[in-house]
Amino acid sequence: MLSTLFNLPPQKRRIVLLVIIYIGFVSLGLPDTVLGVAWKPMHQELEKPIYFAGFIATLLTICSAISAFFSGALLRRIGTGRLLTICGFMTGGALLGYAFSPAFWCILAFAIPLGFGQGAVDTGMNFYVAKHYTSRDMSWLHCCWGVGASLGPVLMTLILAHAWSWRAGYVTIGTIQILLALVFLATLALWNEPKKNDDGEKTDDNALSGEVHYDLRFWCCPVMFFLYCGIEFSMGLWVLEFLIRHRGFSLELAGFSVAGYWGMLTVGRFLIGCVANRLGNVRQIRLSMILALCGGALLMIPGITVLTLFAVGLIGFAFAPFYPAMMHCAPERFDDATAVTVIGYQGGAGMLGAAIIPAIFGYVASRTTFLLLPYFITAVALTIFLLQFKVDGRKWR
Repeated sequence: MLSTLFNLPPQKRRIVLLVIIYIGFVSLGLPDTVLGVAWKPMHQELEKPIYFAGFIATLLTICSAISAFFSGALLRRIGTGRLLTICGFMTGGALLGYAFSPAFWCILAFAIPLGFGQGAVDTGMNFYVAKHYTSRDMSWLHCCWGVGASLGPVLMTLILAHAWSWRAGYVTIGTIQILLALVFLATLALWNEPKKNDDGEKTDDNALSGEVHYDLRFWCCPVMFFLYCGIEFSMGLWVLEFLIRHRGFSLELAGFSVAGYWGMLTVGRFLIGCVANRLGNVRQIRLSMILALCGGALLMIPGITVLTLFAVGLIGFAFAPFYPAMMHCAPERFDDATAVTVIGYQGGAGMLGAAIIPAIFGYVASRTTFLLLPYFITAVALTIFLLQFKVDGRKWR
């Protein structure tokens, strides 16, 4: 079967590999959201307070961020295929370690390789798709993560509903990760196969040697990611409080609004993917922040329920293209060595932004007012919009 795969025409091999990458990103999303469902029976069995879940989440975020920052250097040394294979086995083994952990400290210990593996896999797949596939493919790649993030809690819920242990859920997800790592291993030659550039010269995915240029344009990119992920997760975390306190929403309506926000972000990535190649990455990034500014301005207007609901959905839709377009834009902005490094820095900065900014905003808003939320979203979106002009100049494509 593998010999048949390797003998496929180049275009069909590209499609097969893209399908594997998409499945990999679905798999990457599976464990990211499952702890929220699994933790209730976990903390009861492990006899730990419910807030201990925060320690696991924080450790995972820190390890993933560190891994993302250094994964560019690893990719340049060992190549995409090998890195994904190693990290696939690492994350799968860590999830199986969760399943057989006798105590909470064991969960924390296994969270370290899980975080490191996830950060590197994320960088590796983003760089490979950015280098070899289109903007549409990148947008749909991140839509696949949303699919996995949605399926993880569903899978764990079904397992718990059948009176099985949370351990069975982690065995299932860990096994999926191991199987995916075996797929990476079996198709290693596809990942490492030399490709041809536009001049017909062969290039090697593993030969990402060269000097990394840490100029001002380079550093603007992770700063933009830090700010973007901060407002994306701040909106998702605190908009319910804003709607209930300052727009008179019921808990039920506010809850559906939050679901609509995340739903518009995920659906938006699929829909924008259909036209992403025609729009181009720079235009997607600019339009993302322009729409976010419009959504933030509409959210400032009180007293019109339908307008508020529209504003929340518009902000979710506005955020949809930013992450994939920024990742796909890296090889257009920089040489290969710099691009793979900046992709890792962007991923790491995004994780830190998601961990730090919502917490700071929540603390400030709880001591002042949550009416600050739309003004905060608007101010940060404007800052990102201006930073992008430093990176891309006045061009819109």
